[in-house]
Amino acid sequence: MLMGSKTRFIIKCVIFYYLCSFLVTQAMNNHHDQSLDDFLQDHAKNSIPKYPKVGKLYNVSLPANFTGMEVSVVHLQSSSVWARGANLGHFQVPPRIIPKPNVTSLDMVFSNLGNWSSYYYNMPNYAFVTPVLGFSAYGVSYTKDQDGHLTSTVTKLELPLIRKPIMVHFPSVWLPQGKCVKFYSNGLTMITNMSLSRTCEVWGQGYFGIVVQTPSSHDIWKMWVIGIGVGCIGFFLFGLVLFKVIRFVEKRKIQKMEINSEKSEVLDTKYVGHSRMPCAFGIRTQPVLETDYFP
Repeated sequence: MLMGSKTRFIIKCVIFYYLCSFLVTQAMNNHHDQSLDDFLQDHAKNSIPKYPKVGKLYNVSLPANFTGMEVSVVHLQSSSVWARGANLGHFQVPPRIIPKPNVTSLDMVFSNLGNWSSYYYNMPNYAFVTPVLGFSAYGVSYTKDQDGHLTSTVTKLELPLIRKPIMVHFPSVWLPQGKCVKFYSNGLTMITNMSLSRTCEVWGQGYFGIVVQTPSSHDIWKMWVIGIGVGCIGFFLFGLVLFKVIRFVEKRKIQKMEINSEKSEVLDTKYVGHSRMPCAFGIRTQPVLETDYFP
């Protein structure tokens, strides 16, 4: 009875630990989402000209300590997005999208976090095999103050998808066992299979990448034990085979020496009991009596 209660207590502690880890990870990802979006949008607003060309990508300048992160912004007409969609970099936006709130034009910010991917996002038991790619849409509205000066207000837009998802392409990776990880702007995190080779389907704004599962500490320990066991068995079998080979070679060598020694003997041999002894079957000169020479 006491052992059962201890087991239940340990199971509850393990479940509580993993639940807390998941909630902390989600909270950190949500915080990073908001701060990263605000940071990139501020720099994108400063990098795009006052009267930008429609459909042209503008590179966004970032501080020097963000080396490795690439950001660009493009200005689009809402009517064009509704009619034709947009094919911009790694993202393919389908048509029939009406931004909310409804605006005549919008700015889309695209980001490649590069070596900053693992800093901003983390998935337990998974490792990124691609940089994290993200996009977000903003609308700019202008109002006049009392003095007649124009003031701009930036609003993050929603892009409700009706028929088709947004396709995110990762051209620099080929991993059939990889999975799509999706950090949506609303805080939702999902892991799904790739719809096509190196392609993820997403249904909203956020940050996306491809991950592979990494073995847990328990699996690593199990692999070490199995590897050591297989190594010991292999070493034992190798030693046994080597011993047999040496014995066989020595036996063949002794047999060869015996055959050579038998060929070089002058006298014949015969076995007496269990011993082998030399034996002569004839005499070279026959004995003759001396009296035979006298008459």
